[in-house]
Amino acid sequence: MENIQDTKSSVDHKVGQLKAILYLLQTNLEEFKEEVDRSYALINLGEKTDLSNEIENTLENPLNSIFKLSNNIDSQIKEIVDRMVKSFLKYNASIVKEAYRTKTALDDLHYSIVLKKDNIDNRNKIFDFFDNFDLLDISSKYPVYFQFVPNELIEKIQVSESIELQND
Repeated sequence: MENIQDTKSSVDHKVGQLKAILYLLQTNLEEFKEEVDRSYALINLGEKTDLSNEIENTLENPLNSIFKLSNNIDSQIKEIVDRMVKSFLKYNASIVKEAYRTKTALDDLHYSIVLKKDNIDNRNKIFDFFDNFDLLDISSKYPVYFQFVPNELIEKIQVSESIELQND
């Protein structure tokens, strides 16, 4: 009986998430349509909006626009992967004492991890992340690096960002 309720609750949660996403999508599309309508009306009066300027720039220099779009996509994917790593580390807070996004010259997805007990079992639990991540097509273009750091060397970490491990 409990499994049926858990399944129903899970389905209800997924339906709720789907409804929320669809609502946000609908809202964003309505706002975009309003911007398009406004741009169209103003262009007839000889005025340009940011949207019409962006379209004009794309028409004048399509390669630059593709480059910008590619960089934007890369940035967003890196942000998603970063969130995945942080979520994974937070999920494993029982074995992780501290975690940091590390400064690198190329701004890689590099993380320094201090384990509560630095042993092979705990390291393997952290490396479990790669069991799933390496199956994704993006793992070669957006590699993730984990470095285990002993307590004594915490202050030597080139910290880009401290990762909050406690639940909000």
